[in-house]
Amino acid sequence: MVSIASPEEFTRRHRERASERLMMRRLFFVVYPLCLAVVTVTRLGKLLAPRDGTIEGSVFAEARASAYALLGYAFSV
Repeated sequence: MVSIASPEEFTRRHRERASERLMMRRLFFVVYPLCLAVVTVTRLGKLLAPRDGTIEGSVFAEARASAYALLGYAFSV
């Protein structure tokens, strides 16, 4: 737990967190369409191949999960 020494420190940390959330959202909106395109092409390729009968989830949910996983690596640097 981080102790807050002054109200100025609190507002500074609040602004930093808000800035990081905004940056994460902007990056998500850049990466999500790319992931959606990749997932869509992959699913179309699977339609042409022999199927094993498994039910896959939503294309949008898979793209969102892929985008969030990718952004996790962007912030680990």
